Amino acid sequence: VLRLASLLAAASLAAKQPPPNLEIRPLADDPTQVEVVTQDKEARLSLALLDDKGREGPAILGKVWKRGESTIFAPKYGLGRGLRYRATLQRPDGSKATATYRVPVLPASEPAIVKQVYPTANTLPANNLKFYLHFSKPMREGKAIFDQIQILDLDNHGESIPHPWRRVELWSDDATRLTLWIHPGRIKQGVNLREDEGPVLHPKHRYALLISRKVRDAEGQPLGGPFRKEFVARSPDHERPLPSKWQITSPRANTREPLQLRFHESMDHSLLHRMLTIHDRQTKPVAGELQVGPSETSWTFTPKEPWGATRHVLRIDPELEDLAGNTPARLFDVDLQAGNPANAVLSLGFSPLTN
Repeated sequence: VLRLASLLAAASLAAKQPPPNLEIRPLADDPTQVEVVTQDKEARLSLALLDDKGREGPAILGKVWKRGESTIFAPKYGLGRGLRYRATLQRPDGSKATATYRVPVLPASEPAIVKQVYPTANTLPANNLKFYLHFSKPMREGKAIFDQIQILDLDNHGESIPHPWRRVELWSDDATRLTLWIHPGRIKQGVNLREDEGPVLHPKHRYALLISRKVRDAEGQPLGGPFRKEFVARSPDHERPLPSKWQITSPRANTREPLQLRFHESMDHSLLHRMLTIHDRQTKPVAGELQVGPSETSWTFTPKEPWGATRHVLRIDPELEDLAGNTPARLFDVDLQAGNPANAVLSLGFSPLTN
């Protein structure tokens, strides 16, 4: 009798409680971003992806906070287009409520492609520091991309090099360019990571940088196709890119002929666009357009106005890098026993030709 009375009392108490209130609210400007909302103060919220048979996957990571009378859960990353999700509200008494949400699919559009990868040279130093990946449209951000891009050792049966990347996302503002660093700890001599796992690249080995179709654009679409760049690793580069070794070809005065600059090695493609500047005899910057040549071994500058027949100066930022991260001022892999290097020349004068 006592047990029956207890059950009846519990049922009566549950009947008096309001039904759980649970909503999945997509943000107005982006349906892949959602909030799971309830007014139940004691509830625990979770969100999971559903498979084709309606089975839940692991709980999705996110954060919970209070907004007025509401408890809100927001997933850490955006949801996938066309996928179905279930939110669950769990009460302390064991009762629960659920809500489902399918992310709308965008109208079909052209998939993203890899437009270019820098450096473009087919031979790279074994201590090459980074790659620049240029895509045709904004891409989805997230650390998953580091598992979707591989370096294959073609002289070792095409085996994938384990853990090659520094897993820090460095996207351009429009998310169309990713700067992909090989982990510096596997480049610098004497660092534990290099001692334990070895360098990523070995001289005289053939490699392929493989960007798989699993890489997705901002709309959730996979790449239009995989991208593969093959290259050969040469001896590591442990020399500074000294401007005193560069070859400069002066243009003719009173023309808009380009100034031509040739390097003794491949340089960092991105930095070449902002770390070389030209100034007139009043030290004012000269306006114009620059172009980086094949394999990033040359650079030209075409002025907006014809060259004056006066002395000009090409100024070099001391942080300009070669492919190994060496600059005119210092080596990337510094030998602390070698002492301080001599100061590098950081400006090159030239005069447009008058004959």
